Amino acid sequence: MSDNPIGERRPIRIAEIEWEDFTNPDEPDREPGPFVRWLVDPASGNRVMHVKSWAGRSAAAHWHLSDTVYLVTKGEFIVEGEEPYQEGDLRWVRGGFAYGPERSGPDGCEYLFFSLGPYDKLDPDEHPPPLGRWDDPSSWVDGYPQVERAKLMDSPR
Repeated sequence: MSDNPIGERRPIRIAEIEWEDFTNPDEPDREPGPFVRWLVDPASGNRVMHVKSWAGRSAAAHWHLSDTVYLVTKGEFIVEGEEPYQEGDLRWVRGGFAYGPERSGPDGCEYLFFSLGPYDKLDPDEHPPPLGRWDDPSSWVDGYPQVERAKLMDSPR
């Protein structure tokens, strides 16, 4: 037993974390994937995961309650109305702004996903997003989409 108040300290080895199928109970007939490695225990209320998605996999338009950050580490990540994201690109979306659909490029993609608070994924047709929709510029708060793009790192290749 450790005297450390946060318990035993062990090295973090991402490569040793098992891949899991990211299941959605609302889509019981969906083919498997994307696959995720939870880098932070989701029971903590935070969502930090390494995501691997096959070529062409898509997700319908949606929005999250909290800001979300994506760091593309492999392949191409495509979101309707935005330039494709490549390795090293960072995408930050303000919570409350709807976007999508999104899909993986022709070779699939991998990215790190960070939810900066509650993860809930909401349908913009059922739950109007408070900061607007990607497909309706008249709804954008302050007249611009709530998405920021940056090149965070050069491709290691």
